[in-house]
Amino acid sequence: MKLVAGDMIWTNLTKVPDKYPYLSENIECDALIIGGGVTGAIIAYYLTEEGINTVLVDKNIIGYGSTRASTAILQYEVDTDLWGLSHMIGEKQAVECFKLSEKAVYDIRDIVNTLEDNCDFQLKECLYYTSNASHIAPLKQEFDIRKKYGFDVEFLDKNSAKDMFSFSLEAGVYSKSGGALINPYKFTNALIKEAVTNGLTIYENTEINKIKCQDDHVLLGTPNDFNIKAKKVIMAAGYESKKYIKKDVVSLTRTFNLVTKPIKEFHGWHNTCIFRDDNDPYIYLRTTADNRIIIGGEDEKVGKESSKMSNLTNEDTVSIKKYDILLEKLKGFFPDIKDIEVEYKFSGLFGVTKDGLPYIGEYPQMPNTYFALAYGSNGIVNGILCGQLIKDLYLNNKRPELDLFKFGR
Repeated sequence: MKLVAGDMIWTNLTKVPDKYPYLSENIECDALIIGGGVTGAIIAYYLTEEGINTVLVDKNIIGYGSTRASTAILQYEVDTDLWGLSHMIGEKQAVECFKLSEKAVYDIRDIVNTLEDNCDFQLKECLYYTSNASHIAPLKQEFDIRKKYGFDVEFLDKNSAKDMFSFSLEAGVYSKSGGALINPYKFTNALIKEAVTNGLTIYENTEINKIKCQDDHVLLGTPNDFNIKAKKVIMAAGYESKKYIKKDVVSLTRTFNLVTKPIKEFHGWHNTCIFRDDNDPYIYLRTTADNRIIIGGEDEKVGKESSKMSNLTNEDTVSIKKYDILLEKLKGFFPDIKDIEVEYKFSGLFGVTKDGLPYIGEYPQMPNTYFALAYGSNGIVNGILCGQLIKDLYLNNKRPELDLFKFGR
């Protein structure tokens, strides 16, 4: 499958900061992380912070998979809203998921404060809204349950939103905390740099094509017949990890994104908050540290690995049409912003689970292997949960929160 296509803003604006060798000998380690995207980098950060002998391998360049196509919106909200999730897994458990995600946003802030690069991190307010009058009541229910459990939210109606936004909405839940933005490529490399300082060993351009799980270790091999013996393996290879799971745990779609050139004034956009609608699929918008707009959405189901959508190019007529639609919608949102000019267009695979939650932890069919499947729109926030829970799992401190994200839940 073609994980990403087009011109990605993050890797265009930031050149590869460090290069790493490929594996050319047999090695042993305590923990082996497969996947050098943002999730793998987060896990490496947490494990090496504990002094664990850790190796990370990626078949590509660090951060050059799905991470460079991430829009890197950090929110306590998951794809399934709190009201819907509470009816799927129970109110107590749903609130716990939202609270864990909220804490993770601020954990990212605290981590960034320890790194050499601030990774363009900035806290942001968030809007979740509807343009459909028949959805006002459900959105009010969503507001009520969030307010009940202490989330800092305000309910917007059509009139109260007029002075805040240049586009019309029927109702909205406005979150004043628990949201942030980041540059995912900078964050990945800053985490990797810190982990290397703490003892991490990295091998780029190193594909794992053989895995044999034993009672007390895992044996892995590369196409060049070099072997790795690890006490534990952490599978953080994003959407490619799903090939090891017999049960279908994620549905893949391709999502499309436009990035503008820097904007002078954001007329009609209150506090340049993160916002998305309640449609399925939904449209989402954010700004960048250098005042660009990123708009994304227009998702299409991927289908089989050999399908056209799985391998879509940026020059395909489908892609061109999607980008045209996004640009039209962007201008519709902000008719008073006159200097909208597109600079980057890209698409990437995006995975959703039935309940909108990630899969984290042990998979019974693969002993001594932990999975970090940070699927969903909250991929980086989910990556933090992966890092924290897997670190504790490795240290034999199996936290009860793992039950929220386990296989077979």
